[in-house]
Order: sequence, then C-alpha cells, then structure tokens
Amino acid sequence: MAKLTPRILKQCARIIGKENVLTDDLSLLLYAYDCSLSRSRPDGIFLIRRAEVLPPLITLLNQQHIPFIPRASATNHAGGCATLNGGVILNLTHLNRILEINTEQGYAEVEPGVVTENLQKELEPLGFFYAPDPASSQICTIGGNLAQNASGARCLKYGGTLDHVLEATVVLPNGNTLRLSRQDAGPDFIGLLAGSEGTLGIITRLKVKILPRPEHIKTFLVTFPSLEASIQTVSTLVARGILPRCVEAMDKTTTRAVEDFAHAGYPTDAEALLILELDGNTEQVDKETSLLEELCAQNGALQFRCAKTEQERENLWNGRRAAYAAMARLAPNVMVGDGTVPRKELPQTLKKVREILTAQNSVASLLFHAGDGNLHPQIIFDERIKPDVIRAKQTLKQILQACVDCGGTISGEHGIGVEKRALMAYQYDKPTLDLFAHIKKATDPNSLANPLKILPIHYAEEARPTQGVPPAYQKANEKFSAGEPFRIVGKNSRLKTEAKNCLSTNLFNQILDIDTANYTVTVEAGVVVKDLLEQLAQHRLFCALTPSEGTIGGAVASGCTPWIYAHLLGVEALLPDGSYIRYGGKCVKNAAGYPLTRLFAGSQGKFGLITQLTLRVFANQLDVPTDKPFQPLQPNVWWNSLKQTLDPAGILQ
Repeated sequence: MAKLTPRILKQCARIIGKENVLTDDLSLLLYAYDCSLSRSRPDGIFLIRRAEVLPPLITLLNQQHIPFIPRASATNHAGGCATLNGGVILNLTHLNRILEINTEQGYAEVEPGVVTENLQKELEPLGFFYAPDPASSQICTIGGNLAQNASGARCLKYGGTLDHVLEATVVLPNGNTLRLSRQDAGPDFIGLLAGSEGTLGIITRLKVKILPRPEHIKTFLVTFPSLEASIQTVSTLVARGILPRCVEAMDKTTTRAVEDFAHAGYPTDAEALLILELDGNTEQVDKETSLLEELCAQNGALQFRCAKTEQERENLWNGRRAAYAAMARLAPNVMVGDGTVPRKELPQTLKKVREILTAQNSVASLLFHAGDGNLHPQIIFDERIKPDVIRAKQTLKQILQACVDCGGTISGEHGIGVEKRALMAYQYDKPTLDLFAHIKKATDPNSLANPLKILPIHYAEEARPTQGVPPAYQKANEKFSAGEPFRIVGKNSRLKTEAKNCLSTNLFNQILDIDTANYTVTVEAGVVVKDLLEQLAQHRLFCALTPSEGTIGGAVASGCTPWIYAHLLGVEALLPDGSYIRYGGKCVKNAAGYPLTRLFAGSQGKFGLITQLTLRVFANQLDVPTDKPFQPLQPNVWWNSLKQTLDPAGILQ
C-alpha cells in the first residue's frame, strides 16, 4: 500500500477542507481502537461533513492506492475499524441528518451517521417506529447497522436491518456512485451490502422503512429455574404461533450484574430471566398475553410480571441495554461474543458453552436474543495480564466453534472484522470462501476499502473440508463444463425464454427437510411452489409464497417474489467454474461473510445454478402479496463487474 505523503494529504485537503484532515498524534491514538482488542494506528483521519466530497475523495485514494476505512460510532466488537495496512479513517459521524420522514408512504431518508435512537425519537411523536433495535441504539448509527447487519431484539418478528432498507446510495471503491433500490430488477444488492463492513463501498444515504407504532405494547419479565426452561418456553411460543416483538434471555450472572448497576427491577435469585414483549391491537395482545402466561407456567416459570407503567417498561429495557456496562464494572475488559445457532440447538449449545467456560476457568455472562438463537457471551478479563487475554480469546474461539458444530454461525450481527476472520475457515469450505473473495475482488480490485477484513489470510490450507458437487447435480456440472452458453430455467413460467439450450431444475425436485422444531424447510430448487405449500400444510406450517406452478428456485431467482428474500436462510449453488458453494442453513441470523442468499436472489440464473434453498416457515398463515411481473435485468456497474468475475466466459445467458 502507498504512503499517505504530504502531497496526497494536500490534495485530500483541497477536497474536504484542511480543517477536516487530522494527523496529530492524539487524533491518531484516539482512532486506533474500537470496541474490540484490536489496536492499529491510522495514518490520518478525514472528517466527512458532506456526502458530496466522498466520490472525488475515494477516486483520489484509489488512484494513489491509499486504504480507507469508513467509521462512525465504532461500536462493533470484531475489529472492523482497525487500520491493518495503515491508510485513512473516514469519520462519517457528521453525516447525521434526517433528510425526510414520510409517514404517508412509510419511509425516512437519512444519512449514514444518524444515530438509531435519534431516528426513533423523531418518529415517536408521529406514531411511527423503526424496527431494527440493536442494544447499542443510543450510540450506533443506521449506516453502521446495515454495514454490520446489526438488528437487535426485534429481529424475530420484524426481520433484520437489511429488510428495512428500501434504497441505498453507495460510493464504490473506485469512486463511482451507485443508487440501489428494492424496485431494481436483478440481484438484491442492498442485501449484499448488509454485513459487508465497508469492504464493498461507503454508504452515503439510506431510505428506510418506518412502521406505524402498534396500538398496544406489553412487556413482561418472567423468571425460570434454568436457562434451558426459558429457552424451551420460546420454542413453545413459536410453535403456538406467537411471534413476540422481542424475546431476550439472561442468566443469573447477567441479572445480578445488571441489577447492581442499573437497578432495573430484576430478581437476582432466579437462574434465568426472559424479557418478552408483545405488540399488536388490544384484542390480539390480550389474547396472546393469556396464552403467554399459560405457556410460561407450563415450562416452570417462577414469576410472571407485566410492566404496569411506561417507566417500568423502560426500566426493564434499560437493564438489558446496560448489560455490557454492568459486566465492565466487574473487570477492566469485556469480550463480547456473537454466535448464532438454530433455535432448537440452543440447549445443546448452552451445555457446550458452560463446559468451555468451566474448562477455561473463565467468567462470562450469557445473554440471548432467544427467539433468533443469537448468543452473546460476555467474557470478563484484564488485558494487562497476558494469560487473561489468551484465556479470553481461547474461550470465545471455542464457543464460536461450538456454535458452528451445532449448525450455526460465528456471527449473527456483530460481524467478522479482523478478530474472527480466522474462524471463517472453520465455518466455510474453500469454494464458498473463494466466492467471498471473488465478490471482494470484483468490487474492490485494489483491496483498499477496509482491507484485510472478513476473509482469512491463508484459508486455502485451513478451510473446512470441501465436499464437492453432490452426485445429484453432476449432470448439471457437465453442462457447465461443456463451455457452451445456456440459460437456467425452472418451469419457465416466469422467464418464458425460447432459447434452445437450457438447463432445467425440474429434476431437482425433492423436499429435503421439514423441520417442525426449528420452523425451517430445505428444498431443491426444482420443487413446485404449490406442491411445497401442500406438504407444509400437512404439518400445519406456512411459507411466504402464494400457490403457483412455478418452482421455488424460480420464485427466488426471478425477482418476482422479493418478500421471500427476508425468509431465505441458506443456499447451495453450482458456479460456472464448476465449484459448489454452501452458505447459511437453519439460522435466522448470519453475519459471517457476504450474504450469498441475496446475491442469488433476483439474479435470474446469471451467477450460478441454485440447487437447494432453506427458508423460514411459520405456524400461522401469512399475508402474502401477489407476485410481481417479471422484469429483465438492468445491469449496473456492480452487476457488470460481478458477472465478469464470476462468469468470465459468459456461459450463463
């Protein structure tokens, strides 16, 4: 990487103003860390006060081969803001304007540095709210939320941050500006940005969905004799068709620390505590409250308490938000983990976590977004004592590996950064890691946008063993190997191509797994939508699709059912180079690497052959929109670079 010379600094100052270029020792020291253990001194700090300066600034930095790292509140816990190769930090906190709130059409336009809680405060008097709710909402920013795909407690019911972004403007690493919209035909590029941690570009503007505040909200504190009993309660709720607004679980270590610090009104004698919140109309909430109390009692609840006032409700949530600070009072440092497992695997995972903590002689509090299977262990240690640091790191590494072993992921919302990148090779095989690398290379060929993050350095030797192309798809692989251009179709009910050389998914038509405990279904791409819905109905389950004679793969790849993207948990696909990738699975949250479900969603078969998909299913019927008309692709610069990288021979027409 090139050095940030006085000449280049002078050129940058002409673009952003001399007063916005910081190179003094104190500034460099203050920006040398985030919420992780990573420490790395940048070469300069650029204060970005107007979004308009970013395209020429990024163009200059790209031409001079100067790395650049976007940063706002730096609340991530994985070293995502570390300047490993030097370079400059782009401080986006001054881009903090709420540009428009439109309650009639249900959106707000914001700059990326808007603090999440500040938007909530502006919406509250208008009777609206923004659904993503990270625990750090009082300081984290909306742009950072998308970059990390941090979603918080309301994800189970309302979905992740990426599902609430309608439009995004991003400056690509070459300085080009790209405006993305959910209305665009083609891959879900907004979704692909989620969890990219600034490695694919700089978000400069967002249009986010806002929702009418529910008529009624009730918050409950429920205690249990064990964490296992509290987790089983959550599974029971989902099985009965109740999707709470929030479900947070804490162990005794957490509740005692929080109560000593925040005085939230938590009992300190129970082994586990749930904070549950219901929302909806009064009749619905009252009905669900009765059922909730009944189900909690069936699972051994010791205490069931409803917040009687808004202040009491706020106290309960202030306690949850204070968990990190409460643990920080017990030791100089807190290492926060972020693994996710399929919800039904939480008890087994919890058992493994406790065994690891005992074996390592580590002290940690355990918090869960219990409805999402998202585990946040908070390990206390003293970074001044080297054995303490080694033990904390080893403990967290083993916990995250345990999550993967239980069918999960090493990150649900905190991202990978530098501190967890080595573990990516524990979760993914080489072909999947290669695809991540190709996405990065296509978008940022000089590797200047937050470099050396997410991907392991030597993953080829360390990656999870490659299983190769499953036998069922070998004939399809032969089609790729022939090197002749062709089109991928399902029933051809949406594309309606007359091309003579086609590859049909009709032969891949097996429903592979209906998981009634975890509420997921795994299917081959050629399964007919109508047939899947009929099979699910026999299990009293529902999916966010309307009956049709088209295939599941076609519904996803065509872009005609974009609402299904929020329910896509896993994908397997055959790529033009003959490699076979496996991404995701049965986890509601996965922020480990670029979200490949969103790359293939709406891609119209241009990047590879989707072979298998895993989707969320539900205990209640969903209100599903009518399928959209098929729209041909409208390639943009990002699409062109990805297509050239993933299919250089142009096999997929």
